[in-house]
Amino acid sequence: MLLYVRGITLLNTILSVGVFLGVSLTIFLLFRQSYKSYANIFLALVVCCCTMCILPGYLYGARLLQYIPQFSNVGIILFPVLGPLIYLYTKASTQRSFRLEARDLFHLVPFLLFFLLDWKLLVSSDVKVFTDHIRMLEEGIYPIPVWERALKMLITLAYFLLSVRRVFRYQQHLSDTSVHIDRSYAQWLLLFSSVLLMPLVAIGLVVFTQYRLVSATLLAVSFVSFILMVYLAALLKPALFHKFPNRIEKESAAEVARKKYESSNLRSDQKKAMAQKVLSFVVNEKPYLEPELTLGQLAGKVGIPSHYLSQVINEEIEQSFGDFINGYRVERAKAMLADDDFSHFTIIAMAYEAGFNSKTAFYEAFRKFTGTTPGKYRKSL
Repeated sequence: MLLYVRGITLLNTILSVGVFLGVSLTIFLLFRQSYKSYANIFLALVVCCCTMCILPGYLYGARLLQYIPQFSNVGIILFPVLGPLIYLYTKASTQRSFRLEARDLFHLVPFLLFFLLDWKLLVSSDVKVFTDHIRMLEEGIYPIPVWERALKMLITLAYFLLSVRRVFRYQQHLSDTSVHIDRSYAQWLLLFSSVLLMPLVAIGLVVFTQYRLVSATLLAVSFVSFILMVYLAALLKPALFHKFPNRIEKESAAEVARKKYESSNLRSDQKKAMAQKVLSFVVNEKPYLEPELTLGQLAGKVGIPSHYLSQVINEEIEQSFGDFINGYRVERAKAMLADDDFSHFTIIAMAYEAGFNSKTAFYEAFRKFTGTTPGKYRKSL
């Protein structure tokens, strides 16, 4: 999309910074050896598309667009591919052993169909393409029909919802299989997926209202903000660009596992006996004091296959594995907070003593089970 606002040099500066950071990030993500992964390839393509969407505004501010008018409509061409790329990024980030398959390429079909409709907007060297684009913003005369604009927005919105759904599924997977949950990864994916919302709102205003110049400004700034967000994340939390923890098994495998779980041959009395065995073992042996305890490790200690153990904890004890273990840890922490023998311990020291491996995990679990913070709980005793 072209940003056209006369006399606003600050905006031209913002666009220049956005283009520079976007190009730098794309090169960094594609060619930095330690960052090579399918997820980062998709991320680089998303950043590249956002950069190309603000490039016409930058070229116009630099008085270069009239010499290369083919770039005037590059945003119109590339915007439909943003949704599929963001979805594929979230999928590659959260799916274990992700490999690009033929069915993944079907997500690009809508973009290719739109490209076949609009390709002439890119190949024309006529300066009229440039002047027509200015008229688009000033007078609302668009080079593509209303139905096509609306369809692009609906498809992009659908991919936003698919991406968010996958992030929530990843969060649930972490809760079910991990005791210590680092929510920063899921939060990053949710924030990343939400980048589609502001451009969608801006495009809707550009297309369907009279505030086209303001909306085009919002659209350009939203893309620059996204590029800046990725840049800051790369600087401040580079772990987000490496493998995500405890990723989900491939969908087909997960579906098979789900069916096996539903068709489990465990009788009710067997599940009750296993639940009693697990509860007795946890109370007596206190495995929850091990900071890195996993479902598989507990299954080995108690002598129950891990898939049965998961079923028993979910159905008989009615908790996720993470909540089951953290519940005991919180009770241990509460006992220490109330015990004068531990009065010289700091709250964080008690957290580690109870089996937690981070302050964040401890505070989240404590608030979840007690409704208050450890400090307030200690004062109330």
